[in-house]
Amino acid sequence: MSDLDRFAARVQEQIASCCREPHWDSSQAERYMDEVRVRREQFTQIAMRLVTDVIQPRLATLASHFPNASPAKDEPKGHCSFWFGYCDRFPSSTKAEFRVEHDIRFERVEVCYGMSMMPAHIKLNERDKLVMALAAVTDDEVAMWVEERLLDFLSAYLRIDRSGDDLADEAVVDPVCGMRISRSSAAANDTFRGHPFFFWSQECQVEFARNPQAFAEVKAM
Repeated sequence: MSDLDRFAARVQEQIASCCREPHWDSSQAERYMDEVRVRREQFTQIAMRLVTDVIQPRLATLASHFPNASPAKDEPKGHCSFWFGYCDRFPSSTKAEFRVEHDIRFERVEVCYGMSMMPAHIKLNERDKLVMALAAVTDDEVAMWVEERLLDFLSAYLRIDRSGDDLADEAVVDPVCGMRISRSSAAANDTFRGHPFFFWSQECQVEFARNPQAFAEVKAM
């Protein structure tokens, strides 16, 4: 018997040994599913509140100090993240993100943090997680944890700061028309894959939005 045949026999044996009558009758199963449904609805409300009232305002407060920061677009429910775009002063595309998730039975709430940097010039605390019982979630506990993660993020991000001129006055090139402008004088701005783009006119921004990948590739050449 080949190794694969032996493995197949073991799989079949284990499946056969588990073929038994269900532990629950129909009423027990229905009651269990009702309990899960209630907890799922509770989780949905908690997740929305945490993202809207706790996580997003704190992440936006940190990002407000960096003109190269912008919120990620088209995020799933329960997600909140900001991109800190590549520039001369901070030469990496960096992302801070939070997700509010649940376990399979909706008995626990998990607030997940992530930081990514490309290229990564320094060692990062890339992942962390706060786990709480569904019935024990408090906004204050989550707020304190989120603030500590954001301060960790800020500490890491500032370590790649090359200093120099204020970010608002940094010179950039409009990827559509090629005009050289300062960030502060730009008529419009947009982001694509974490990179900020600044435009000499609103028309350039509209043209960029039609096909951002094409203009981003031209700029990278």
